[in-house]
Parts: sequence; C-alpha cells; structure tokens
Amino acid sequence: MPNTAVDYLHVVAAVIRGGDGSILLARRPTHKHQGGKWEFPGGKVEAGETAQAALQRELHEELGISISQFQPLIKVKHVYPERAVLLDVWDVTAFDGVPHGREGQPVAWFAAEQLPELEFPPANYPIITAARLPSRCLITPEPADSSLFLQQLERALQAGIRLVQFRVKSLSASAYLDLARESIAMAHAANAKVILNSPPVMLEEADGLHLTSQQLLAGVVPSKGAGKWLSAACHHANELLLAQQAGVDFAFLAPVMNTLTHPDAPALGWNAFRRLVEQVNFPVYALGGLQPIDVEQAKLSGGQGIAAIRSLWSDV
Repeated sequence: MPNTAVDYLHVVAAVIRGGDGSILLARRPTHKHQGGKWEFPGGKVEAGETAQAALQRELHEELGISISQFQPLIKVKHVYPERAVLLDVWDVTAFDGVPHGREGQPVAWFAAEQLPELEFPPANYPIITAARLPSRCLITPEPADSSLFLQQLERALQAGIRLVQFRVKSLSASAYLDLARESIAMAHAANAKVILNSPPVMLEEADGLHLTSQQLLAGVVPSKGAGKWLSAACHHANELLLAQQAGVDFAFLAPVMNTLTHPDAPALGWNAFRRLVEQVNFPVYALGGLQPIDVEQAKLSGGQGIAAIRSLWSDV
C-alpha cells in the first residue's frame, strides 16, 4: 500500500510586536517561492534543532535581533503545488537589537489592523487572524438588568478584555438590538471587538458573527459581510471539520474542563484539546471551566487562549 503521508517542511515564523503593538514584516525576495509578498520572519528548522533554537537563529541571521520573550501562537499546515509546509508560529514580545534586513530584504512595521490589506503567501493568512486576536475572549451571560450588564461589561473592558462574544438569547428582538448596539459602542471605545451569537439580525456595527454547533451541523452559514469575523462553537473533530469547511476565522472548543453549567458533559482535557486543534488551520479558543491563569496552558496546547463567562465577567 503506498505511503500517502505528506512530508511537511518545518518552518518557524515570528509575529514580532513592537512596544506600540505594531508588527514587523519582511518582504520575500522576488526570485524565491512566493516572491514579492510580505511574510512573518523566520525560516527552516534544521535537522536536530528545536523550534525555539531555530527561531532564535533565524531571527538573528535575518534581522540581527536576539529574542528574550516568546510563546507559541499557532501552527499552520499548507500544501502548495511546489511543497508542503508546517508553519510553527511564535509570538515575540521582547527582543534586543534593532531589527533590520541583514540579507537585504525590506522590512517594515505595520499596525495589526493593516495586515488584512497586505499580500501574503496563502499559508500566512491564518497567522494574520491569530496575530489580531487577543488571548482572552469574554462570553457575556444573560442580562438580568441591562444597566448592570453594561456596568459589568465596562469593568471587563477596563480590565483588558479586547474580544467579546455577545451571547444574549432571553431578550426580545428590539431589546436585544438596543443592548447589542450599546455594548458594541462601549467595546469600540475601548478598542475591543464584538461578535454576535445567534442574532435576530446582523448589525453593521458588529465585528462578526458566531455560529452555534447546531447551526454548523445544519449547514447554516450566514453571510458575515466584508471585513467581518466568523467564529463557531465546536465540541469534537467533526464540528471542527465543518467549521473549517464553513470558512470560519476562529473557533471555540469545549468543554476542556468540567463546568457548572454542563456538569454531565465529559471534559476533553488538554491532551485531547491539543490533538483536535492540530487538525485545523485556524485559531481555537479553549472553553469550559477555565480561569485566566489557564491562558498559558491553552497556548502551550496549541490554542489561541481561553474563552469564559464567569471567570472573565464576575472576577473583574
């Protein structure tokens, strides 16, 4: 029986962040594969070399910097007609030296929101999403009182929340729209994004839509609109595959740990979470029974970070 396993070229890449939040990119030489396009700096992992060692070496050789603070961001598998690559991407937040193109390549700093406007090799596009997403996503609880809800949301934004899944199902359509618009305006004032979970209508002001697992299984994929995000709720490999087929930008995978809301649902645990995340090429938030302290474990397990209701709402 022939061996159909894909031989991936292991490549490290870095999302290098400046003190102002900008991201450093390099332009590929025109004579190379995918030449002339912007890319995240990095290079091939040599035989016997760890990804971390390769990252240190490549960034010193290419940019003249020594990195001192970095963590996993995302792994992306992509098959080009010419070759298959595994992009092992790291988030670099501290380094020594002034980055410059030591191999003659142009380098430039860009605001994170500029990245979707640039031309990258196809394998890089999931990295753009991961680079723009924060490590924590707040999922809102049902509002008992709209004024109190907005006060708590404001406290969460003041505590650093920069992505909100607006999940409100108990209100009338008109009350939902009023609260959603107020929440979006408040979030945008704090430079945060809001995606709407199962809204009665899509709001132009919102930053995207969230699909429930029921919508995924039913094949219901509404139009998100240009420049908007699409996310999905997933619980197993089949739903992650459906999410990938639906073209989501990111997903939520649950439950990673036991939860109070669904005590009978079997928890995945971090090993299963890692195995499932490795099957898709988009950022995945860990969800279910998690605390802010679990962000690091989520990243080490291949995730974007954590999503939560209680721990990111009541503890602020």
